[in-house]
Amino acid sequence: MRWLEVSLAVSAELAEAVADVLARFTPQGVAMSYEAGAGEGSPVEVRGYVPEAAADAAAQQRIREALWHLGQIQSLPEPAFQWIEEEDWEEAWKVNYRPLPVGRRLIIVPAWLHSEDSERIALYLDPGMAFGTGAHPTTRLCLAAIEAALQPGDLIVDIGCGSGILSVAALLLGAEQALACDIDKEALAATERSAERNGVQQAIEIFPGSLEQVLPRLRQRRRAADVVVANILAPVLETMLASGLVDAVRDGGTLILSGILAEQSPGVQAAASDAGLSLLVEETDGEWRALVLRK
Repeated sequence: MRWLEVSLAVSAELAEAVADVLARFTPQGVAMSYEAGAGEGSPVEVRGYVPEAAADAAAQQRIREALWHLGQIQSLPEPAFQWIEEEDWEEAWKVNYRPLPVGRRLIIVPAWLHSEDSERIALYLDPGMAFGTGAHPTTRLCLAAIEAALQPGDLIVDIGCGSGILSVAALLLGAEQALACDIDKEALAATERSAERNGVQQAIEIFPGSLEQVLPRLRQRRRAADVVVANILAPVLETMLASGLVDAVRDGGTLILSGILAEQSPGVQAAASDAGLSLLVEETDGEWRALVLRK
């Protein structure tokens, strides 16, 4: 059997939206990678694989139309189509992946590679999952903010954990424990795999839910978190800030909030101020923002 590879190179901030569109047509999932030899901030290659039986001309046209609708929001290149033989397709999407340095101390390494950078802490991740691969600006902003805020022995809470990249990074950087939750069961499974792959599964508690499920767990520990990170959507962050997110962090602790576009930042900052938080810094990557706040 052959597989039809659908690919296009887009900006990092559009990559996950394109991956969501392709995922409707590609039952084996979607992969994202930086182009070989490119630096941080360069285009991200998004690829999906359609089995031959489902890859007729009509299916290709449906993919083009779905991408066209997304392209009305922000311009997209035309997708490229090519046939991949059965024995080649499982390896084809791995070709352009490479280790990605983030912040001062981390390097995100595809799970099938080995890090040769002895100066950085390797975080092994399956980048075939579009839940958080380090490619998106908000993920990089959160990783850098965690690195700056975290102290050895800290307890971190990761709300909307996706691939688990932020929780696992925090543990590798010296956190003692992590609580990681998501409303998507596939994200929870991805976080479990990430924790096992990096040898931190004993230090992380992974569970379904959101803030409502976090707070009781912290009360059971009789301890608020030292660092709370939520890389979600601005409206969701505002709702959580109004619903007791501040209770998840100790006095003097740090909240890192991202998934925020530039025009949404004032609204999230206002909600944070109303909740009794002070803004330490607003980090920027293109149109995206991360707010680092203190209780």
